[in-house]
Amino acid sequence: MNDAAIKNFCSFAREQLTRGVKLRMAKYGVTPEADAAEQLDAVAGVPLSPQERAQRADLLRQRDALGAGDAARGWARLRDRAAYTWFNRIVAIRFMELRDYLPSRARMFSDEAGALGSQALDQALDVEIEGMDPARVVELKQAGDDEALFRYLLLCQCRELAACLPGVFEPVGDAMELLLPDRLMAKGGVIEAMVEGIPEADWLGHVETLGWMYQYYNAEAKDAFFKSKDKATPETLPAATQLFTPEWIARYMVQNSLGRLWMLNNPQSPLREQMEYYIEPDAAHEDFIAVDGPEDITLCDPACGSGHILVYAFELLFAMYLERGHRERDIPSLILQNNLRGLEIDPRAAQLASLALAMCAREHDRRFFGRGVRAQVRVLAPVVIAEDELPEAAALRKHPHLLEALARLDEVGSLLDPTEDELAALAADAEALSRSAGGDMFTANVVGRVACAKDVCDALAERCHCVVANPPYMGSSSFGPFMSKWVKKHYPDVKSDLCTCFIERGFDLAKERGYAAMVTMQSWMFLGSFEKMRAKLIDNKTIVSMVHLGPRAFDAIGGEVVNVTADVVYNGYAADGVQGDFVRLVDINGSEPKRQKLVEAIQSPDCGWFYRRNADTFKQIPGTPIAYWASDGFINLFSGLITQYSVANEGIKTGDNDRFLRYWFEVSEHQTDIRQEPSPALKWHVTAKAGESRKWYGSHYIVTNFANNGAEMIATGHAAITGISNLYKPAITWNRIGSGKLSFRYLPAGFLSNMGGLCTYSLPGQEGSQLALLGFLNSSIVALELEMLNPSTSFPPGTINSIGCGNADISCSDVKDICGTAIQEAALDWDSFETSWDFKRSPLV
Repeated sequence: MNDAAIKNFCSFAREQLTRGVKLRMAKYGVTPEADAAEQLDAVAGVPLSPQERAQRADLLRQRDALGAGDAARGWARLRDRAAYTWFNRIVAIRFMELRDYLPSRARMFSDEAGALGSQALDQALDVEIEGMDPARVVELKQAGDDEALFRYLLLCQCRELAACLPGVFEPVGDAMELLLPDRLMAKGGVIEAMVEGIPEADWLGHVETLGWMYQYYNAEAKDAFFKSKDKATPETLPAATQLFTPEWIARYMVQNSLGRLWMLNNPQSPLREQMEYYIEPDAAHEDFIAVDGPEDITLCDPACGSGHILVYAFELLFAMYLERGHRERDIPSLILQNNLRGLEIDPRAAQLASLALAMCAREHDRRFFGRGVRAQVRVLAPVVIAEDELPEAAALRKHPHLLEALARLDEVGSLLDPTEDELAALAADAEALSRSAGGDMFTANVVGRVACAKDVCDALAERCHCVVANPPYMGSSSFGPFMSKWVKKHYPDVKSDLCTCFIERGFDLAKERGYAAMVTMQSWMFLGSFEKMRAKLIDNKTIVSMVHLGPRAFDAIGGEVVNVTADVVYNGYAADGVQGDFVRLVDINGSEPKRQKLVEAIQSPDCGWFYRRNADTFKQIPGTPIAYWASDGFINLFSGLITQYSVANEGIKTGDNDRFLRYWFEVSEHQTDIRQEPSPALKWHVTAKAGESRKWYGSHYIVTNFANNGAEMIATGHAAITGISNLYKPAITWNRIGSGKLSFRYLPAGFLSNMGGLCTYSLPGQEGSQLALLGFLNSSIVALELEMLNPSTSFPPGTINSIGCGNADISCSDVKDICGTAIQEAALDWDSFETSWDFKRSPLV
């Protein structure tokens, strides 16, 4: 697939369609200033038809609804909605015409030979499109108005497709028809860019092309969001969090959840030969759910995007139905009715997901479009129900938090997990209101919204055998005010990122003993902020398999670096001794090389990067990191921690570094303790703070205003001083923030410790072990431990205190002598620079 061609087209199409929609909006007076109550009768002297007037009025109503009181915001959202609506429809028609799926069997955007043109336009007098008026075609043909004729044919084609693909194409009279841009077939236009820029083979290769279209159409909006540093809003959230799943990662997750369930129920199934990424279970495995046939299995993607994962689930389910003897043409409808569910907050993505599944169905059933079967892809749109709209006795009045979440459903999406009480309240109010509605239009409107809320919450409460997703990634620093507060309340243990919230939610959506498979950021495996989550997972769930992808698994989307892992988790605790399968690909660069190494590991488990590990083992390590690659001997190091010799703590937080910190050469020598004993009478005190990464000794640049034991600093009310009893004692220091392997240095007596240059201090009676401990901390063993405990760029005291040293005796005199020599050599090197206060002369002199 030519990624560059697709990306270039999507960027160009977004720009051109947005411009074309704006021109149409201006032409018909759909502006931010337009009064929805005023009627427009003519455009450029040409009277508007009743349908056009109705469409314009509908567009203005949409503007006001989208703006929620801000007409300019609503206008911009309507413009963008119209642009992507026509993008999706144009892409859908192109996809279908190249496969000969259009009912008319005539291409809309290319001629019979495949060149830029329109077979439908060329054969307009003979083409058959349901709902088309032959007299109107003849009239436009005789007038020689190819632009108007093409527009008419395209709109007729969209109306015909609305009957079979209502998720993408709206019914006749849809207001978006008024905003179809002009001159689409013009030289240098959108259609030319699509037909001539993207080879037909890319469209015919796989339905995933539709997913890449969605990804690239939103790429600029995603980049703009993160560059802006703005907080997420319902408009920006979908584009900011979308990340298209590479095909092989999607297949791995589907095959090891849905496929695993099938194989455990049917050990002799030939389906095994079709699953390249399937990892065979051990003889000791989980207690699986018994299913009689494929009709019984359900799979949900709670953040389905353009439907990529659902498409591969469709393929696997199709093979299961065939295996059980179903007719090929019957299977697509069975799958869409029985098996697959998709949830999504972005209507653009949901449209393409519905289209992708319909295309899968049409491939096997040429009459599928006429069967009236729809993909179960639900858009989670806001349902606003004000408390004062409800009767006094309404049960929902007791659930204001649910009403609030429903009104913000385009933000919280499938993270909303309605309780049994909330579901019961919705059911009771829906029934009571429907009985009392009568002919009251106002009450009928409320009844409709309560019924809609009940329908949505019922869907969110449904549990499936398999939950498979590539959930949205977004750190809490980018959450909007509502989302930030809501996530803290409902997902307190995983509130730092959306993807970890979805991991937790995935277990609620899966049946007990079902599977949750997701590709997420690897941070949950190691960081302290997710320790509670890991503990609950290990105690109550079972990691069936994990492909630890690391960086560059998504390099097909422009080299975006995200450290990720793809996991399949059994929603229950398997028997003691059951091991999970882990494949470590973090050191492999590139998506395709990672894929090849995964296949190699599955075929040859003794390859060296395939591991089997019982997750209970991780409890032996402080913080319970998912350190599957660590050997038993290595894990035994954590039977004893360095806290038996030395304890790290936070340094001084000044609250105002510009005021209280200086370089040593910026202050008077008489005011500092550089060459004299620390004293409260001195203003500036030498301080360990982050500097260049050096081992053993050095990086002494900073002094702190700590006169009278920091009285001035404390008086600001913003400072924090910890470990007062250890101030000025000899210590081991390191940079809190750094890249690469961490370096530890000896800190002589007389120094303060800053939060940027943290210190660990010897316990009473262990001072003689300090030099040997420094040697241990600078060893390759500790480097490996830190990579396991905290594979990030921040190393707080808790990480250092978690370093294991087993039962080693670190008081060895030989080690102390070696480390003392290393410190002396490093000090000589440091003092050869003019930045050292003990500099005498250049070593070159």
